[in-house]
Amino acid sequence: MLNGRLPLLRLGICRNMLSRPRLAKLPSIRFRSLVTPSSSQLIPLSRLCLRSPAVGKSLILQSFRCNSSKTVPETSLPSASPISKGSARSAHAKEQSKTDDYKDIIRLFMLAKRDWKLLLTAILLLTISCSIGMSIPKVIGIVLDTLKTSSGSDFFDLKIPIFSLPLYEFLSFFTVALLIGCAANFGRFILLRILSERVVARLRANVIKKTLHQDAEFFDNHKVGDLISRLGSDAYVVSRSMTQKVSDGVKALICGVVGVGMMCSLSPQLSILLLFFTPPVLFSASVFGKQIRNTSKDLQEATGQLTRVAEEQLSGIKTVQSFVAEGNELSRYNVAIRDIFQVGKTAAFTNAKFFTTTSLLGDLSFLTVLAYGSYLVLQSQLSIGDLTAFMLYTEYTGNAVFGLSTFYSEIMQGAGAASRLFELTDRKPSISPTVGHKYKPDRGVIEFKDVSFSYPTRPSVQIFKNLNFKIAPGSSVCIVGPSGRGKSTIALLLLRYYNPTTGTITIDNQDISKLNCKSLRRHIGIVQQEPVLMSGTIRDNITYGLTYTPTKEEIRSVAKQCFCHNFITKFPNTYDTVIGPHGTLLSGGQKQRIAIARALIKKPTILILDEATSALDVESEGAINYTFGQLMKSKSMTIVSIAHRLSTIRRSENVIVLGHDGSVVEMGKFKELYANPTSALSQLLNEKAAPGPSDQQLQIEKVIEKEDLNESKEHDDQKKDDNDDNDNNHDNDSNNQSPETKDNNSDDIEKSVEHLLKDAAKEANPIKITPQP
Repeated sequence: MLNGRLPLLRLGICRNMLSRPRLAKLPSIRFRSLVTPSSSQLIPLSRLCLRSPAVGKSLILQSFRCNSSKTVPETSLPSASPISKGSARSAHAKEQSKTDDYKDIIRLFMLAKRDWKLLLTAILLLTISCSIGMSIPKVIGIVLDTLKTSSGSDFFDLKIPIFSLPLYEFLSFFTVALLIGCAANFGRFILLRILSERVVARLRANVIKKTLHQDAEFFDNHKVGDLISRLGSDAYVVSRSMTQKVSDGVKALICGVVGVGMMCSLSPQLSILLLFFTPPVLFSASVFGKQIRNTSKDLQEATGQLTRVAEEQLSGIKTVQSFVAEGNELSRYNVAIRDIFQVGKTAAFTNAKFFTTTSLLGDLSFLTVLAYGSYLVLQSQLSIGDLTAFMLYTEYTGNAVFGLSTFYSEIMQGAGAASRLFELTDRKPSISPTVGHKYKPDRGVIEFKDVSFSYPTRPSVQIFKNLNFKIAPGSSVCIVGPSGRGKSTIALLLLRYYNPTTGTITIDNQDISKLNCKSLRRHIGIVQQEPVLMSGTIRDNITYGLTYTPTKEEIRSVAKQCFCHNFITKFPNTYDTVIGPHGTLLSGGQKQRIAIARALIKKPTILILDEATSALDVESEGAINYTFGQLMKSKSMTIVSIAHRLSTIRRSENVIVLGHDGSVVEMGKFKELYANPTSALSQLLNEKAAPGPSDQQLQIEKVIEKEDLNESKEHDDQKKDDNDDNDNNHDNDSNNQSPETKDNNSDDIEKSVEHLLKDAAKEANPIKITPQP
């Protein structure tokens, strides 16, 4: 029979269990009369219980073997010093949290520093309205005492002891004063509301500004739904705390101070009696205020989780419906709702206990004052009017104290929401977009020198290790390799969304880690695999991010270059057509072509094409590839392509092949590598069974090229005729007609492409399926 304590280390429990916070604090294991028939007996799971006062819970181990022949002295038990250290740390954490609460509140009110004149005016109006309102109990007391001493007198003969005024005149003046108080109250409400809206608007603008300037690591760690929740619901809580609650709090403070002063002047004895109820009220406000603040923060976080779930479900609604997963998503949303309900229920209980306690204390104080005040009236130490006025001031002051406690709880809720907003404004990005030297564009020479990289969210997974390559200026290079081996990561590193772990990346012999991100990105155009368009017009999206306003001809020219002018002009509002959020009114191919136009209108030094034609069909891809081919021939920019399709890879002069470890396997001319069956490029394309360009695609490109040659020939003939003609008028007419001729030729190219697309569709679908009756 074992009935005693054994040290935890004698049980042979593995070190990784001891490293857990809870198990590390367990001083011993207590056995509950465990019988071990032999010296090495497996003790069942249900028989072994770990107990510790440091944890306050029983923890169960699965099983272990114990040698009952060994005796363990009690002196081997760990000391209690870790517990006391833990208590000290807990106390320090609470004190630090309390300090942070007050700092958040101070920071919240410091946002109103710019509008201090407006704030002082509002406080002045609030003081006037409160002072007039707090004079009502005193007036009632004076009128009651006057009526008591003037029983049987005529109403118009009664005089108030204040300035010896008749009662009706005094009441008339007091009515005017009440109207002034109402006007002042109206003014303070408007001014404080305007002030609070300014503060919240300033806070929201600061939050979104800081958020937009965060690095990519920040967005990897934060869900979009949570950020939207902070800007929406958290800002609303702060707004509510800064509007009505701040106004009510200041009013309660003024009324409380005036009420206490009037009560002391009416009856010092009753005032001293009320002081005994002040400490319990303050104590309850302190205890419950902290709990309300914590539950408010938990509620905001739960709301943020709910927003994240809803945002994910609605953005992927087609995927949800295609997999018939509506039931699963509904269950997931209901779980988030239940979490909010549980936190809300906890907050309701906390608020209920707080308000019930303060109400109870207020009722007890009122009854105590009434009892003792009646005694003073019987002893002729207090008049009926003064007792009535004192009781009214007690009610007013009690409401003021209750208002202050409510104000404190609401401010704690606002502090909880503000702390989540301040987390965003206080975070400093690891890559500041405004710090660094200005990029001096040259010809777009790109070089990676011993670059190693791992994503901050996955530091143990190395994407690159000592990556080295150089891209000549004005060249076109395609980066190919297995999926998930860092092809798109190269584009992210060039745009400096991340810094390499080791090594350097230079553009035009300038280390980009020392360059200003904004200056660098203005000279890099990118077309992503899934284009993102903004709400607005087609014109707004093509000119998105430009620092100047382009002319209509520039926009039209780049649209024709990307073969999107023709479908744009078919819309009723052409370039001013609103495309909806994320370009929902456009097809995938149309969005991709507008994204390409958006990149080209920047006239970048470096153009990055990350699967730029993946959303296009084969025919449209041929048209866009022709545009890219013309850009490559012009050598006007360095083009870096990331592709899987052979039709895209074959357009590039050079190819960089990445291996499974993220290193460069081979580099060279596409024709040479593709012609070599033993090259890594050939093997990679054979593994993917990559099809070559279709006959339709080649036919489209030939038509475009033929039309382009005809256009150039006509342009040369026109130019020759203009040089031979000495007539100025005829020369001017010819010059005026040249742009129109060029536009017509461009339109002809697009129309030829459209005819080919229709013919290709007919050839691809020669059989018509008749629906069954």
